[in-house]
Amino acid sequence: MEIKDLVNEYGIIGIVSNYQNKLKDDDMVIELNIKNLNDTLKLVGLDENIMHTKVKDLSLSEKVKIDLATKINNDVIIIGNLANSLNYKDLNNIKQLLVNLNMDYQKKIVVIDSDIKTFFNLTKKIIIMQNKTIIYETDDFFDDNLYKYVKCPKIIEFIKYVNKDGKKLENNTDIYELIKDIYRSVT
Repeated sequence: MEIKDLVNEYGIIGIVSNYQNKLKDDDMVIELNIKNLNDTLKLVGLDENIMHTKVKDLSLSEKVKIDLATKINNDVIIIGNLANSLNYKDLNNIKQLLVNLNMDYQKKIVVIDSDIKTFFNLTKKIIIMQNKTIIYETDDFFDDNLYKYVKCPKIIEFIKYVNKDGKKLENNTDIYELIKDIYRSVT
């Protein structure tokens, strides 16, 4: 199956790879092709005083948000490097925005990142690519074959370790749900 078919079927997919935005460093934010600039900046979590700033002077976090703002009106939104560029709060806000765009406006979303944790509570399909070829795909974060290609997150390692002698904990990717599950299993 091709990526186009997968994104049409699942709505939000995650691709494990590296991502490079196409923003030009010498452009000012106000010069970028962003419809309803003030509203879009607020939507992605930026203040309007950033409009007269050059792209090269923005922080990594601001560049990711501006990159998203330039694509927010597209039918297919391709964004990446969220884990290395955003703090926990911003990452969760962007994830929620992407989910809402998919659910409310039927936007197709492709998230490209090298950290599998970025896809937690976001993507419905995970794809491993090498040389522009799909080599593996799954919809299960607890799929052992997935971790032949990427580093296993600590929360997944922990749950698999605890459950190796028998299922004691549910397969959760949310730390708060894991804590609740641990509490339930010891009481």
